[in-house]
Amino acid sequence: MIQDNVLLFRVINGWAINPFFNAFFSFCAQYLIFIFLILVIIIWFYKKPLSKDVDNKRIFMLSVISSVISWLILDKMLGFIYYEKRPFVALKNVHLLFHYIPNNSFPSDHSAVTMALASMIFVYNKKLGWFFIVLSVLIGFSRVFSGVHFPLDIVVGFTSGILATIIVYILKDKLEPLLNLGISIGKKLHI
Repeated sequence: MIQDNVLLFRVINGWAINPFFNAFFSFCAQYLIFIFLILVIIIWFYKKPLSKDVDNKRIFMLSVISSVISWLILDKMLGFIYYEKRPFVALKNVHLLFHYIPNNSFPSDHSAVTMALASMIFVYNKKLGWFFIVLSVLIGFSRVFSGVHFPLDIVVGFTSGILATIIVYILKDKLEPLLNLGISIGKKLHI
């Protein structure tokens, strides 16, 4: 365990002494990801174009592919290579704001998925992308504040999400058949 990682965790988690902030960051750590995902899904249905280069359904599909690569390939591979106990398991006197499973802390799936989605949206719409990046950072910070992740877990998750976005963006032309399949399935389902 990297000492600076623990020190930074102690500083951030040490702020968890105010009931209002504890409730706010606990909510963000547990539930903001669901609001985040609903907002991403809205992109599929949004009528006004978000980009002059790519239609909204393709932005949505590229974002989802990026998040799947980040989560199921990069994150799971890193988690298989390196196991890190959750802070509330590895350390004493942690402010744990909600019950959590004591599984592998490294890297943060929440951070990987949200940053992959946010960074792909950013590629096509800077303003909306920044909004999602801020939400992603808030989720990541909240998970450290709440005692379920170390800061390095979050940073590596963010890096995984950005790397997945770069990979998908480079391969976007080769992914066109998959994008067309997803869009045609959506049309057949009337969504």
